[in-house]
Amino acid sequence: MGKGGQKTEQSIASDPMFAPFLGEHFDAMEYASTSLSSSSATAQAKTAQLQQGLNILDDRIRAEVQLRQQDLLQQAECLREAQKFMQGMNLSVDTLHAAMQRVRSEVLQPYGTIRMQTTQMSNLHRTTDMLRHVLHRLKLIAKLKALDLDVEDKNAIPDAAKAARLLTDIAAVSQEMDLSGLALVEADAEYLEPVSQKVQSRAKKALREGMALLSQADVGSALQIFFNLQTLPEAVRELVEGYVSKMEKLVSNALDARRLTSAGAAAGGFLSARDGGHGPGPGNVGSTAKLAELLWQNLTEAFDALHSAAVAVWHLQRVLAKKRDPLSHTLFLDALESAGADTPLEHFWELMTEALRRAFAEAAAGGRVGALKEVMTAQYTRLAQLTEDLIARLVQDTEVKGVVPGLTEDEAEGLTAAISPFQQAYLGACLARMSDAATAAFPGGSRALPTSAELQKFIGRMHEELKSAGGSVRLASQVASCISKALQLLAEKAEYMAATGPDVRQVGGACTSAQLRNITLCSQLNEVHRSLMNLLPRLPAQAAANLRVPLEAVQSVAVEAVMPVFRAAVDTAEQHVLRMHSQDFGTADAPSVAGASPYMADLVRHISHCRVEYLSKFSPSVSSPSASFAGALVERMAGRILVFFVRHASLLRPLSQAGKVQLAKDMAELESAVADNLLPVDAIGAPHRVLRAFRPLIFLSTPELASSLLVSALPPSMVLHHMYSRAPAALQSPHARSGFTPAQYSMWLDQHSMEEALRFIRSALEACASAAEKEPGFSDVYPFMLRLSKGSSH
Repeated sequence: MGKGGQKTEQSIASDPMFAPFLGEHFDAMEYASTSLSSSSATAQAKTAQLQQGLNILDDRIRAEVQLRQQDLLQQAECLREAQKFMQGMNLSVDTLHAAMQRVRSEVLQPYGTIRMQTTQMSNLHRTTDMLRHVLHRLKLIAKLKALDLDVEDKNAIPDAAKAARLLTDIAAVSQEMDLSGLALVEADAEYLEPVSQKVQSRAKKALREGMALLSQADVGSALQIFFNLQTLPEAVRELVEGYVSKMEKLVSNALDARRLTSAGAAAGGFLSARDGGHGPGPGNVGSTAKLAELLWQNLTEAFDALHSAAVAVWHLQRVLAKKRDPLSHTLFLDALESAGADTPLEHFWELMTEALRRAFAEAAAGGRVGALKEVMTAQYTRLAQLTEDLIARLVQDTEVKGVVPGLTEDEAEGLTAAISPFQQAYLGACLARMSDAATAAFPGGSRALPTSAELQKFIGRMHEELKSAGGSVRLASQVASCISKALQLLAEKAEYMAATGPDVRQVGGACTSAQLRNITLCSQLNEVHRSLMNLLPRLPAQAAANLRVPLEAVQSVAVEAVMPVFRAAVDTAEQHVLRMHSQDFGTADAPSVAGASPYMADLVRHISHCRVEYLSKFSPSVSSPSASFAGALVERMAGRILVFFVRHASLLRPLSQAGKVQLAKDMAELESAVADNLLPVDAIGAPHRVLRAFRPLIFLSTPELASSLLVSALPPSMVLHHMYSRAPAALQSPHARSGFTPAQYSMWLDQHSMEEALRFIRSALEACASAAEKEPGFSDVYPFMLRLSKGSSH
């Protein structure tokens, strides 16, 4: 459109006269009504105005047509050409339609012929196929009728297996094609039904007999029939569930309080209702005993039957795992798994453990005869023994190489968990009994210590609990855990009963009441410890392991109670030993002392006093051959005194020949005092061997000492310390060079290892070597001392 056309359109669009007519929803009636009501002009004047507008529009349209005349003519020419093309297309379509009509008329006749012949062929094929299935079915039925299925003996089993195969094949024929409605087929159905029932009945009977005899051949033959019938998974499941149902009924009846009461009343053991009784109860001991007798008799029979059933199911699975179909070579157990069924043992134990769990849960919940729950809780050890015996027998009886056992560990756990309600009740009662006994024996605080009778009552209670559970490995371990908790409680109570204060650490005078209380407490705890330690070797490994930690706690409390006495006794003995450094052992012409030195005489009196005032009050005696806490402490005490004495004897410097003789006398006195008052010196072990080796060593010459076997019997530090007594004065002793007193140096040695002590001595040797190398005797001792300080005596 040109600029003139655009301007015209814009002017018309903006003209107020034409604007109302451009609306999308223009209504002529509404426009007329509005115009007449809002204007003072008459209708004729309004009409004239509109006519004028129409004339303007007519002029403008005429001008537009004239302006676009060439474009309009071209469009009209295009329309005429399109009309001619459409007329030609219509002619072609008519021609094609006529051709298709001719082809249809030519093809329709042979198509009808072909369709008719195809229908005839299909019907003929279907009829032939039906006749083939009928003939095949008739042949199979003829073979079935030829079998002698009326013989009721084991020789008929192969015929029954063949019959099962034929019945399956006949059923397969019927599944392949619907033969219903044929009179011949329906007549045979009346024959097949009883035959099928007879074959299944024969198979079930043979399977029951084979399972009863645990005959692999008979069970395998029966299973072959079910496999041929394609009902093997169903038959196995039915058999297993039958065993479970029977066992569930036996266990339920064994735990049925009403049945037990009725049986006991029939036997004259229970009170009847008309006699004013309500069955067994706490006040009727005889009735409760009769109930318990019947209960355990029934449970024993039920568990024996459960063992037989489990072995039978295991035997069934064993046959399934070995038997193969002779035609398809399919393993029967694989056939079960391919059908999505569990193995017989898995299915049996899954159902059986659930049935046992329900039965024992109901019994534990109590009932009209509350004594049943009480009996099974009080005598739970018999139930645990029955269960463990069952597990052990099943494992033993089904232990065949290459065959799955009759009971796995998980299944055994499930079987044990089934009786857990009574287990929890029994263990709870056991823990309560043991805790009460521990509290009664050792109430804690400053109360009086238990009497011998109270102590033996507690010990007897522990032995009774362990003895009652001794037949069951699992229960013995659980009971040991209860006793373990009671021992922990006892250790805590006993710890609070031990006396404290300065009185327990005083030695030198008479035994104080506080010391005597702790010694008595230690002896009592020792008796508890000893009684259980003697029992541990006869307990199952896990039960013994459960008791070791609490027994260590009891030992710790006992030792801590008397440790202040032994620590004070050892400290006093060490103070006596340290006095040897104030005595002259180096003067060559020192007068000989008759007997022991003064410090040793005091040490011997101290050791004797400890035996009389303290050690003699322990029970058992510290000199008794049986192990005890006090005996171990005395052994440590004696060993410490001997080692401490030899350590400080090796530090003596100078040491003359007379001093060596006196020191040897002191060692003999010490050895005799220890043997007479503490314990035989041979029982002390290494500390006594050190004392025995040091006495002859001090009399050896330096060349003899360097090659003597006595050196290896002593700690290297003691040999080195003694060698300083043979060295020049310029070769300072390690403690003297460092400014330590003998007591301080001894404390330093206690806090450091032998390796650290040798480094300390070697450092002192090397530091003083240059100053002492020209001194007489240096070359005799220094090389050996240096070599020994480096860890080698050769």
